[in-house]
Amino acid sequence: MASKRAPVEKDVEQPKSRNPTRRRQPQRAAKRRPLRVVYDVNGPRVRLGVGWFLLNLVALIGGRWTVALLYALTAAIAALQTAKTWRHVRRHPHRIVAGVGAAAIGMAGAVTTGLVGLAILVTVGAALLVGYSERTRNPRADPILNASYTIRCALFPGFAAACVAICTRFEFGAVVGLVLIVSAYETGDFLVGSGASNPFEGPIAGITAVVVTTFAIGALDIKPFQFPQAFLFGALAAVLCPAGQLVASAVLPSNAAPASALRRLDSLLLLAPAWAFVVGLVV
Repeated sequence: MASKRAPVEKDVEQPKSRNPTRRRQPQRAAKRRPLRVVYDVNGPRVRLGVGWFLLNLVALIGGRWTVALLYALTAAIAALQTAKTWRHVRRHPHRIVAGVGAAAIGMAGAVTTGLVGLAILVTVGAALLVGYSERTRNPRADPILNASYTIRCALFPGFAAACVAICTRFEFGAVVGLVLIVSAYETGDFLVGSGASNPFEGPIAGITAVVVTTFAIGALDIKPFQFPQAFLFGALAAVLCPAGQLVASAVLPSNAAPASALRRLDSLLLLAPAWAFVVGLVV
């Protein structure tokens, strides 16, 4: 009886492994991965947030170069962590080029805007050069693909850091307002969003904090936050802070990938460039 049942079980199992719908399910899931923010609540997150805010205050007291140094170092760590997450899913960005490139782009913002463009071009060239040099050791490696992941890891945090430094050159009060408004958004977003059952409550709480902080800064009459243009900066933060968080999720291989330094800068990925542009027009 056992010899007769064996082929029956084999016939039943084989169609299951050949079922095309079963193979397509992981691919569909990968294409439809959500970009919502996954809040990391493990560890002393509130104390780390307070520590980051205090570091910003110390950097602001030090002036343009300390602000640029703080954000350039954070961008470098973010690039290294992002590259590491991509290597875990069998992509091959060059970590050193990504980290050094992000730091160079960030520091260039404290010197001149043109130097930021040059730093980006040098980073792109270095990523391509390293990609083709690795091909000599591994003929199957795709140098263009590897270089694209390296640039992806370096460009987003590096350019955000550069734009923060650019704001310090244009008008120092602009970077003070940027730090205060972004800190208010991140505080409201984390405190509410980390315990929310949907992805909207956190950003809504953060936007509410932005509105309150904008009124407070406008009342202090800090240049360039005089009324009514203070509301322009507040509107930029209300829209671009949550959008930057989604961009960070898109930069990573998954929205839950461990890249704490990139998440520290995610609210600035879109806001900092727009902020620097508007400050340049206003000032």
